[in-house]
Order: sequence, then C-alpha cells, then structure tokens
Amino acid sequence: AGAPRPHPTQHLWSFLGAFLGFALLGLMDRAAKVWIDGSWAALTPPFGAMAVLVFSACKAPLAQPRNVIVGNFIGGTVGYLVWTFMHELCVLLGKADADLLWLTAAFAVSLTIVVQERLGAVLPPGGATALIYVIVTPVRAMGAFYPIFPCLVCPCAWVGLGVLTNNLSRNRAYPQTSWRSAGRPGSDAKSPAPATWLAKYVKKLGGMSVAPPPKTPVVQSCWSFLGSFVGIATLALLPRPIQAVIPGFPAPLLVGSFGAMAVLVFGAYKAPLAQPKNAVLGNGIGAACGVAVYHLFALFGNEVAPELLWLRAGLAVPLTIVLQEATGTVHPPGGATAMVFLIMKPLHSLSFLYVITPAMFGAVVMVCLGMVMNNLTTTRAYPQGWW
Repeated sequence: AGAPRPHPTQHLWSFLGAFLGFALLGLMDRAAKVWIDGSWAALTPPFGAMAVLVFSACKAPLAQPRNVIVGNFIGGTVGYLVWTFMHELCVLLGKADADLLWLTAAFAVSLTIVVQERLGAVLPPGGATALIYVIVTPVRAMGAFYPIFPCLVCPCAWVGLGVLTNNLSRNRAYPQTSWRSAGRPGSDAKSPAPATWLAKYVKKLGGMSVAPPPKTPVVQSCWSFLGSFVGIATLALLPRPIQAVIPGFPAPLLVGSFGAMAVLVFGAYKAPLAQPKNAVLGNGIGAACGVAVYHLFALFGNEVAPELLWLRAGLAVPLTIVLQEATGTVHPPGGATAMVFLIMKPLHSLSFLYVITPAMFGAVVMVCLGMVMNNLTTTRAYPQGWW
C-alpha cells in the first residue's frame, strides 16, 4: 500500500522547494499586513500540508494545479459560509458560538469534502483551510476576504513556484495534468524528444498529459460526508469524557491539521498517503519537527517572533517532508501539524507531549474511525494496507 521511497537526492529538491515556498509566503504575508490589513495572514497551517503535496508528492492527483487552487478555495469558502450560518443560528438560539463549535467544525470539513468531490478538486489542505477558519479566532478577522486571500491567491503562487522548482530535477515533472486536461495519455508520443535540458524543462511546464482521476460518484460523496462528520465531531467532543477519567489530559484534540486528515481518510482513503502508517507516523513526525524547531529558536529567544514565522515554518515543514520521505510515511497533514504548533501559542506548554497528543493520538482515533465508517459499505475498504 505504501508508495516507493524517493531517491535520497530528491530529499534536497523537496526541502528546497518547500523552503522557497515559505519564503514566498512570508513576503506575501508581510505585504498583506503592511499594504492591506494587519489582520490578514498568509502563513496558516494548511500550507504546511500543501507543501508536502506540491513539493514532495507532486505526482499525486491530489497535488495537481486544479486541485490545489480550486480545492483550497472551496475549503476557504465553505469554512466562511458554514461559520457565518452557524454564528447566526447561535444568536437566534441564544447560545455561544463555542457551544456548537463541534457541529460547525464537522459541517465545515464534511461539506468541503463533498463539494471538492463533486467538482473533481479533492485537496486535503482544503479541509484544514475550512477547519482553521472555524476554530481559530484571529483567522476569522479576515471575514469574507479569507477565501480570496490567502485561500486562492497563495495557492496560485505556490503552483507557479512548484512548476518552476520541481522541473529543475530530471526525475520530476509537475504538473502531471494540465488545468483542463481530459486525459490524453501518450499524446506526446509523436513529438520528438527534446534534445537539451532547457527544452526538456520547458516541455515539462505544460504538463505530462496524464488523465485526472474520475469524478467521485454521488453515493460515495455521501459516505465521505458521513465519515468525516463523525471523525471531526469525535475529535471535538472526545476530550471532555477523557478528562473526566484522566484529569489534566491535554486538550484540545481537534487542531487544524485534522481537517486535512479527514479528507484523506474519508475521501481519498485509497491513496498511499492516507494509510495508517502514514497517518500516525507521518503526523507524529510533523509534530516532532514543529516542536524541535520551536525549541531551536527558543535558544535565541526568537521562538514566537512573528517576523521569523516564515523561517520557522520554512525549516520545520521541509524537515518534516525529508523525514517522511526517508521513512516512507509521507502524509500531508503532518506538515500542517508542524505549523500548528509553531503558530498556536497555547500549545507551546505541551512541548514534546504534543507529539503524543493531539498529533499521534488524534491520528489513531481518525484511523480507527476510518476503519469503522469506510467499511460500513461494500464499495470501500480501509485500510488498503498497514505497512
């Protein structure tokens, strides 16, 4: 079930691409705060997951330009709309937003998956994009602009950077499918092979004419909705009964990266990236890298300096990618898990306990729920493999 491990030289390309991606996001983040609004932010956790896809798993259908751009825009739009609707409902019912936060989060992620599947633009980071808007108060300050910036503008920039950097390696070709590809495998067979490195590079920029995967049937989207709804709701509600038995159990379990994991486990459940080994170990690696980089910067007193967030993310996420590739546990949400720790100050007190919970414990819960929910129907089988 696992994908083949890349050659060690490919780790360097993955690291370089992701590092440059966060440098670019840092510039965009700074420009937005200075020229537009100080509350706008480009450096959000979903881009940790997107980095793993665009700069590591660049051949995967989930990593192609249409998925990256449209799928993330869907996540931002659905997250905003669901939060707005649920906020008005809470006002009408006389409840606090926090009282129905579990329901809002579950609806936001589940509806994101369904819309992505119906439009043929499944993207795991899109689930995190929706969830982040719901559960992170400062992000909601962007309001209706959130689906545009960072959710649409920044992925466009990253796709451009991914095209430029991935194709520098002779062993990579990105994108695999063009924006409107209808799948014409072998259409380039009649054209002569490029004679020079530059000609080969330019040729790869146009895509490899690989057919995109077929659109998900409606009945499968219903199962995706049900599974992801149960998964996100469980992570949101589980800490309370656990704390009743184990006082002092760290909370919460529901962090932004699990929105991306829900898309994989309940939507793209056949993908090698979604299998238990990848989900649990890959997410744990991301958490460990995030915590380690945080402590590294703490040695110099810069662990929370906002102007260096791009550098902390630009080290933690590429390091996550390299270790995931080396261990055969590539899992996009792991990149988001690294960023969540760097950004969310309330989590810093957990230190390396963050690796155990919520990162690995939450992943185990999602995998177990994935096995229960996906296998309720005879048309699904999860996991595809354990190791």
